[in-house]
Amino acid sequence: MSFIDSTSAKKLPGVAALLAIASVLSACGGHDEHPASATQLEMKTQAELFKVHDQSLPVFALFPGSVITSDQISISSRVMGYVRSVDVHEGQTVKTGETLLTIDSTDVTGAINQARAEVNKAHAALSDAKNNYDRYSSLYKENAVPKQMYEQMQTAYKVAQSNYSAALAGLKQAESQLTYVKISAPFSGTITSRMVDSGQMASPGIPLLTLQGSGQKQVEVQLTSQAFATLKLGEPVTVRYTDFQGEQHEFQGLVERMVDATDPVTHTHTVKIGVPESVNVRSGNYVVVEIAVAHETGMLVPLSAIHDRGGIRVNGS
Repeated sequence: MSFIDSTSAKKLPGVAALLAIASVLSACGGHDEHPASATQLEMKTQAELFKVHDQSLPVFALFPGSVITSDQISISSRVMGYVRSVDVHEGQTVKTGETLLTIDSTDVTGAINQARAEVNKAHAALSDAKNNYDRYSSLYKENAVPKQMYEQMQTAYKVAQSNYSAALAGLKQAESQLTYVKISAPFSGTITSRMVDSGQMASPGIPLLTLQGSGQKQVEVQLTSQAFATLKLGEPVTVRYTDFQGEQHEFQGLVERMVDATDPVTHTHTVKIGVPESVNVRSGNYVVVEIAVAHETGMLVPLSAIHDRGGIRVNGS
């Protein structure tokens, strides 16, 4: 026979109530968020459809070039000698007739003195030949000398005249070299490069300075044979350059000159492209010329369909 304590029996209804409340709270804690509806997950996007297809696309190559003027020339000396002084520097503006540099005149002066000595010698020989000719001419008229001797004097006199004329021509040529000692600007312009300093030897035909005038600007570029073969005179090409403020610019220039001969060292062709007057680019500026060298099959898509994701450009779809 079992016995139940009366005190314990009174506590049972309270424990049951606490267990019921805990069960309800536990059920509520497991579902504190409502699941998102399918409508809330949908994103509405307006998109434009494009049709793409294979087509022939140009393949471009970039070639460095520089801006020059149509009246650019190389200044060189016509006589050999040491450079006494260079009176200009790169970037300097000069006027027509202004002295650019001076060649030492010692060798030229020596050649002039030698030529004068030859003239004096030829003049003395001419005087003797003339006296002999005059004397033998009188004797021949008097039948005092044979005809053969008279003709010898006559021939000697003619030879002396020729020698004297040659000596005078040599002196004139030697004196003309003195005018080439001072090299002057043939036209107004800007010195763009200087390849010589005082004390260096100057030889005929070797460039010493480069002078650019204010003529029409052109872009000079060296092209490979592949790029050269794709061009034609009068064809427009794209030229890009950066101004002194660091801003990028581009313009369309027409091909004005094409040199068929290949440079034996670089194996490239020289091409000159006209610069429109409206383009504010300075002589000497570095430029990049864009030439279509080939064509490949590909597709074009709108720029709006391309998105940048972490530095990688991908299709927006």
